[in-house]
Amino acid sequence: MASDEQELEILAKLADIAALAGIKGSIDKDVKIFTAGFNLAEGRSQLVFARALPEAVDGKDAVYIYSACRRVKTGFMQGLKKNEAFELLKLNTQVLIARYGIDEIPGGYMIEASADCILDTLDPEELEAYFSFVAIAADTYEKKFGGDEF
Repeated sequence: MASDEQELEILAKLADIAALAGIKGSIDKDVKIFTAGFNLAEGRSQLVFARALPEAVDGKDAVYIYSACRRVKTGFMQGLKKNEAFELLKLNTQVLIARYGIDEIPGGYMIEASADCILDTLDPEELEAYFSFVAIAADTYEKKFGGDEF
């Protein structure tokens, strides 16, 4: 398990690669995430985040890149419906590079598009592709539900 200091070092490496890729972002040292905003088609925008993965992959630092695309509340008739959950799984076979998943948040769940990558072999063009594909996948799903919240 990476210490707080190691996580921030990993994010600093990511920020350096992002700068080379032309991605403008910042590190929030309190919550240990890197954040970048993307302008997309039709005047839409998407925030993309990255955090250090808790364990190195074969001794190499790795990050989890993600973007929120839908908030789902818990409770009667408010949760994710069975057909929507199956649709997410089907979409995972159709989306390029990114994948969809669900993260637990207070009062419900957050549907996210995400990708993992190993930093030690990551070049700026690859990082730009990861961030772009995650942003586009999240925005595509978010647009389906009529929003541009994230």
